[in-house]
Amino acid sequence: MSQRIALIGNGYLGQAYSEVFPEATIYDEPKEMFCGFDTAEAGRLAVNECDIAIIAVPTDPTETGELDMSIIEEVVDWVETDTILIKSALQPGTVNRLVEETGKNIAVSVEYIGMGNYYLDPHDYPDPKDPRKHKLLVVGGEEPARSTSANLLWSKMSPDTRIHLVTAKEAEITKLIENAYGALKVTWANCIFSAVKKAGENPIQVHQAWSEDGRVDPMHTRVVPNKRGWASHCYDKDIEALGAFARSVGADDMEELVNTVVKLNKGHLSENID
Repeated sequence: MSQRIALIGNGYLGQAYSEVFPEATIYDEPKEMFCGFDTAEAGRLAVNECDIAIIAVPTDPTETGELDMSIIEEVVDWVETDTILIKSALQPGTVNRLVEETGKNIAVSVEYIGMGNYYLDPHDYPDPKDPRKHKLLVVGGEEPARSTSANLLWSKMSPDTRIHLVTAKEAEITKLIENAYGALKVTWANCIFSAVKKAGENPIQVHQAWSEDGRVDPMHTRVVPNKRGWASHCYDKDIEALGAFARSVGADDMEELVNTVVKLNKGHLSENID
């Protein structure tokens, strides 16, 4: 018997997973999508008749840099499916806290679709719109939620997908450093661009010579005039969230690095001319 899937959230992420699970029951309260019913109450009842609920709701930054977990908390509070799989970016420690508070079976999976709107070689990088084409799957949590979720996602992916089953907090941290690393590379490349320009040399020639080294990953290192720095929904919120997490655990070096990258990026953005 196939599992009944509910998708909660129909934004960029939720819409991607509605393609993966076209048979899923879809619930999005702000959009008044109530699983085909007229009321939120009826829609929630339909969600709770499913076996697995995939949560893909916004987790925007707060004034302190941490991600806002209020929508996640609200949804987890009323969902009663056997397994809850969260696809949203989370502040590290969220799943453990929610499991302790609710006793529910909750897993979290790192998401690799993107909103960059630039070409990516499908052989080398995760497809920005279709999770089924990804060759990497990271799922965190306790059993049985972790393996149940991994099997559900893997069933829609290639048989040779590399799977990492980790703790919930490890998965939450992985998501933040995934985006923060991209931001770090953009800033690094912009600093190289500045140094080469001030030296009176050609940044393209230096970039191509440097990035040809097999030890260099050139993704996110292209810099062109008037498109300096990064201005990204995911980078903006997740690097700040990583800084907040580092501060919470006393990782002063990581906090300082994040703060420096954010500061330098503001300077690079200021050099763009409309």
